[in-house]
Amino acid sequence: MSIQPMTFSSLPARPLVSVVVANYNYERYVCRAIESLQGQTWRRWEAVICDDGSADRSAEIIASYAGRDPRVRLVRQANGGMASALNRAVALTGGELIALLDSDDEYLPERLEAVIERFRSHPEAGVVCHPLRAVRVDGEVIKAFHPRLLAEGWLGPGMLRGVEPALPPCSGLTFRREVAERVFPLPERFRRCADKVAQDRAALLAPVTSLREPLALYRIHGANLTGLSGPVTLEAVRSNLEFLEALWADRAEFIRRWHGFEADVTPWREVESAHFFLAARLLGSGGDSRIQPSSIPSAWKRNVWRLLLAMPRPAALAALRLWWTENAVKRNLRLVWDFVAGPPAWTGRAQG
Repeated sequence: MSIQPMTFSSLPARPLVSVVVANYNYERYVCRAIESLQGQTWRRWEAVICDDGSADRSAEIIASYAGRDPRVRLVRQANGGMASALNRAVALTGGELIALLDSDDEYLPERLEAVIERFRSHPEAGVVCHPLRAVRVDGEVIKAFHPRLLAEGWLGPGMLRGVEPALPPCSGLTFRREVAERVFPLPERFRRCADKVAQDRAALLAPVTSLREPLALYRIHGANLTGLSGPVTLEAVRSNLEFLEALWADRAEFIRRWHGFEADVTPWREVESAHFFLAARLLGSGGDSRIQPSSIPSAWKRNVWRLLLAMPRPAALAALRLWWTENAVKRNLRLVWDFVAGPPAWTGRAQG
């Protein structure tokens, strides 16, 4: 079955950008997020921040900014998770563009202006993305480009075939309002990683265009609900597989609602979950024997998995943890690679 993208009218001369923020117990970081908005070169924005039942001083801090800057609005609710908080915030916005910002991240000063210019130069796009710069709490750069290469174009047909597009986390996403009105509300069962559901839905509705330069700081710390990596345990692998199953169910229902047909889940399961099924096999659960390294699109990752599965199990597990967890070896290798390779090459082609 073929699917067709949405089309859009021109943006107004001075669009209002609505920035939505879901906050939970980030008193240490939320002030930086708000101040990064106040430092934007594009001044016509509003921020709707939903505090999701924080037990710390987050709401008090946000309220102090809202009292001094009418562009900042605080709404409070009992803890319901990330999807619930985003839904509440989006429902209160009035802008032509809807941008997402994690409450522990920061926009760089030109972020909103660059995104608006990208929408103007790509009027067919319903989504603008950009990479993030992953940093520690102290500002040390962990990863200069996250992701290093981004997908763009009309991604919907490829997603139906099992192509998993490289798109950024929450703070790298901005939607046309027409797209956001279909993407939201998100199912409230997604208490974490709701930004993945939003990007997934948006890419099935409209073309994506991606900027090359990082325009936000993606802060990695122990309290992150999501992050670049985590402990490599069977429990963590199973949690990721459960999330993917819920994501695929939502994707299938979303396609049924907006495109009118039943999508085949098989390509998604074979491609998107391959790493986790193979990891489960190494960790001793058996995994899904139907899933093999050949399911993985990336040639170098296929070869890594073939090597891991051929190694003695203790050595393979040690190598897997080195690959999947954040560590000094990986950081130093990335710094060398970024220096040698320079900024990522940009093809401008759709991924899918």
